Amino acid sequence: MEKFSDSLGTQLNIAARWMRITLEKELAGTGITPSMWMIIMALGEKNNQGQTELGKMVNLDNATITRLLDKLQEMSLLVRNQDKEDRRAQKVSLTRKGQKMYHELNAIGKRVNDQASKNLSLKDIKKLLEWLEVINLNLNSNHAVRL
Repeated sequence: MEKFSDSLGTQLNIAARWMRITLEKELAGTGITPSMWMIIMALGEKNNQGQTELGKMVNLDNATITRLLDKLQEMSLLVRNQDKEDRRAQKVSLTRKGQKMYHELNAIGKRVNDQASKNLSLKDIKKLLEWLEVINLNLNSNHAVRL
């Protein structure tokens, strides 16, 4: 029987929790939560995307993404406009204020990643990211719906 502390799932979960705790500390005072941070980072990478596509990119369900987008819109960090090609869908874009926030939050994310990977080489980091992609694909292919 596998030891709990030697389990891949245990170690990934612990690492993810430490990453989130560290990110929360870095975000303190910004009014941004880690989930909001993910949305802003995703829009900074690919602005003006559909709400459904954005939800998939950050792995959040429709209700959660809608609630977070409402909050970010109230903060004037993003806008939602009707998709010209599909009137039932909405496109989400960062405002100027949101783009400025993206650059600030990107620097915070870099600090957290740098702290987490400080004893790893660039080659190690690249390999770890490849392995995590494989793990995510393995698990995602076993589920009809996203977690």
